[in-house]
Amino acid sequence: MSEGSRAVLCDCEKLRECKSFDGWKDFDSFVELLNKAGVVSTTPVITPYFNVGLSENWYRCEKCQRVWRLVEPDPPFSGLWERVA
Repeated sequence: MSEGSRAVLCDCEKLRECKSFDGWKDFDSFVELLNKAGVVSTTPVITPYFNVGLSENWYRCEKCQRVWRLVEPDPPFSGLWERVA
C-alpha cells in the first residue's frame, strides 16, 4: 500500500486491538480508558457473546457508528474486546 493510499483509522479502532485481556488489571485499565476517551457510548447488547451470564457491554462509536463488544473476564475465559458491526 502506498503512503498516499493508507487507510485512516477511526478513533475507536485506536483504542485497543481486538483481543482478550491479560488479567483484571489490563481489563480495568481498558474500562477506565473507555470511560475517559469519550469516543464510544453504550448501546444495547443485541446478541450476547455467550449466553452463560458473563458481564457484557456494547459500545457504539460516536464518529463512525461501529459497534464494539466488551466481555468481562471470567477465568479461565480472559474476556474480549472485538468489533461487532
